[in-house]
Amino acid sequence: MDFKLEKELMKTSDLVAYQIEKLTSDSLIVIQKVTGIDSPDKIRKMWFIKSSIILNNFVKEKKNDSVIIASENFTPALKRNIISEIFDNYSQKDFSHDFNLKGNILIFPKKQKIEVETENKDQTKANQKGIAFFKTTLEKNYHLWDLTGFEKFEKIIIPYNINSRSGNLGNEVNTISIVFHDYSDDTKGFPVSIKNKKLSLENFDKGVDASNSNKFEKAIQFFNEAHEYDNTNTDALYNIVSISIAQNKTDVACTALKKLKDLDQKEGIKLYNEKCSGK
Repeated sequence: MDFKLEKELMKTSDLVAYQIEKLTSDSLIVIQKVTGIDSPDKIRKMWFIKSSIILNNFVKEKKNDSVIIASENFTPALKRNIISEIFDNYSQKDFSHDFNLKGNILIFPKKQKIEVETENKDQTKANQKGIAFFKTTLEKNYHLWDLTGFEKFEKIIIPYNINSRSGNLGNEVNTISIVFHDYSDDTKGFPVSIKNKKLSLENFDKGVDASNSNKFEKAIQFFNEAHEYDNTNTDALYNIVSISIAQNKTDVACTALKKLKDLDQKEGIKLYNEKCSGK
């Protein structure tokens, strides 16, 4: 998460920040500060521990193993979010797809190689084409994985589950969910609509500028447009919520919170239930 540090305040925007309560060489405790929310029971407090310590303990425990299965807390991390990039390119390929796919990503640090295993399942030709695209995209991006601490292992296994639904005609909506370390069958995606990522970011920046100038109505307009151009830009909706709550415009806040709820955003669902029940 990008932030600006001002003394002991980590500012992610003009409306949301995290107050550093404690900082040591191996841990961090922060308290969330959101404009318009000051009730003690609604303020989030979060504890963090240095990931390298957890990783070192894990590696020490597995020191005699040559093959490991990654988990949510012990896994190589992507240096860049290629999942949204895969989706963008996937949509542009105009594939018609409707499948649920489980398998493993196999990383071989010493060989600098990636292989993608998939279930041996009968698929339509259209689905096979889409699945092949996912596989080749992941397999060619070895250097985008941060393997710090995992170099000594012969093989790292990362389970994945892809749930993809799409139509390639007119206004049909693409839905995609990619989950690592989870084989559950109830993986839920949400309708992804990325019309123009660049315009989304431009409108988001305009919204921040308008908010800084106390032009809150204009800021809400820009943030709404940012979300319209790319509905994965949930920060735009959270900013609308913060501005609206600060101005006591509950209806505007609840409209944005309903969208966050529909996008299965946990914090959005929590705030929606707190502030919009009965609306």
